[in-house]
Amino acid sequence: MTTNNPLPTCWIIDDDRRQADELHRLLRAQGYGHVLGLSSSVAGWEQRPVDCLFIRISQWDDYLKIGMAAASPSPMTVIFLSGEHEKCTGHLADVLDFHLQPPYRASRLGAIFHRRAVRNFEPRSLDFFFLKIECRFEVIYFSRLLRVRGRLGWLTIQTRDREYHVSGTLAQFQRRLPVPSNRVNRHLLLIHD
Repeated sequence: MTTNNPLPTCWIIDDDRRQADELHRLLRAQGYGHVLGLSSSVAGWEQRPVDCLFIRISQWDDYLKIGMAAASPSPMTVIFLSGEHEKCTGHLADVLDFHLQPPYRASRLGAIFHRRAVRNFEPRSLDFFFLKIECRFEVIYFSRLLRVRGRLGWLTIQTRDREYHVSGTLAQFQRRLPVPSNRVNRHLLLIHD
């Protein structure tokens, strides 16, 4: 990639070191970005400002809690990574701005860096969490979340659009949330707008 602009700075957060190293090599070989570092978790990120953050989906909750507040300014582009053999991720290209799954290809990276450079590109809000339902990642926006009911190890998560039923406890779910919530009783959690 030949431009007069400096290369975008990147950080890779991925607990699969082999895949992170492969992505790093490809970014360097293709000249798409300058990788400032790799870490296996958000806690290992030096929290330096970057243009592009490559982050494993499983690390997103931690980023919302500790990374987003510390990243100043927030990355211009977030590219979500899933595992090489992770199933039911094909739809993520429709609900996320950018998603990569190994094997990494120069053409896929090129498409990401080309799209982010388009003048009128407007990134989607990152105000969401992932909910895995029947081996499929659902993107749930905090602004759409209304209430969560817990009973006998099951949660009913109600958004403005639909209801989701997953196993878990209210305490676990409340710890995931970086937005204010109110535990009305032992079975009900209300989300504040």
